[in-house]
Amino acid sequence: MSQTTPSNIAKRYRDGMTERLTTMTNTQQAAVGEAAQMFYEQIKADRLIHIYGVGGHSYVGSEEFFYRAGGLANISPMFEPSLSLAAGGQKSTMLERQENIGDKIVKAHQLGPDDVLVITSAYGINACSIDAALEAKRRGCKVIAISSIAFAEATPRDFMARHSCQKNLGEIADVIIDNHVPHGETLMTLDNYPQKVGGTCNVLACFAINWLVMESIELCLKNGVEPPVWKSANTIGGDEHNEQYLKEYTPRVKAL
Repeated sequence: MSQTTPSNIAKRYRDGMTERLTTMTNTQQAAVGEAAQMFYEQIKADRLIHIYGVGGHSYVGSEEFFYRAGGLANISPMFEPSLSLAAGGQKSTMLERQENIGDKIVKAHQLGPDDVLVITSAYGINACSIDAALEAKRRGCKVIAISSIAFAEATPRDFMARHSCQKNLGEIADVIIDNHVPHGETLMTLDNYPQKVGGTCNVLACFAINWLVMESIELCLKNGVEPPVWKSANTIGGDEHNEQYLKEYTPRVKAL
């Protein structure tokens, strides 16, 4: 395979993303540790961990947590297909801005005081995520947000996509893991072009998600608790390894 020198834009994008990942790891250890403790308590008590990814690319967060090699098998994603981009981009944007959707999703999954809910929202402002967080808190759930503090704080409180309470997701959640997505979500400038390019939210969110999962698995191991971890089904022995978790969680996790 021939080697090539990365283009200037590739190096700039790499360096910009590396800087944000480094900032995240240098500033979010306490938040990740607190969230990992919540995960550990759920695993130890043989309870599910619920995940809600809002519309657009934030929906990917719930998919990243779920049914993946190296991930936890006790993850229960609260998928709402109408919010995903697969249902239509404009539809996804419209619905994530609507009140009285997120709360109904929480109600449909019958969350209660023993539950933990993770909400992945790149921006932390949209009505659908705020509704879900408020309803979960009303029901006594612990709420973890994976979101951008800077993006939310830079967005006017009267912005049309916001919930009528005008709160940021991080102001409702028990713990917020700041994914350091920049305001506007894009990172790169190009010569003679006014629009920034180079999306950031999926890379940063997926890093935070896997960091949280790994910290919780390590907590289990340190405390003598066997974590339920998926193995890739596309490796030798993968199906056999996963069979125990499919048997255990298929009756309990709707998405399985």
